[in-house]
Amino acid sequence: MMTMKRFLPIAVIASALLVPHIAHASPPTGTLTGTVVVHKGITLTCTLTLTISSGGTATIALTPGDSNCAALSFNNQPYATSYSGGSTGTFTVKDVDVSTITLGDCKGDISGTWTGSTLVINATLPPKTGGPSCSVVGTAS
Repeated sequence: MMTMKRFLPIAVIASALLVPHIAHASPPTGTLTGTVVVHKGITLTCTLTLTISSGGTATIALTPGDSNCAALSFNNQPYATSYSGGSTGTFTVKDVDVSTITLGDCKGDISGTWTGSTLVINATLPPKTGGPSCSVVGTAS
């Protein structure tokens, strides 16, 4: 019985020291690629390349899939990013400014859920100068 009383405090302290390392994940860094469906009047399926620096910025590129994906251009890169959460959380690319094929372009934040290995995107950007909003749905890992 005396041995258990001595062991228990040591086990509690050890587990308290280990939990913060397990429960606190980092935001994504490096290059994530995947497929997204973008829509602003027309719907395109594009390959997304999201390059995230450890310094808190990101660049975005969309390539075919659909041949019109190459006509979408991202202005004023790199963009600032933010992350809130622990082992999973919300990753946001801020003030994304995109020139679109259809009238009006779009500008705003794109947020997704970071699962620890995959960014799940389901975002809407408001129109910059007119027309409908832009939507982006897909994943990148």
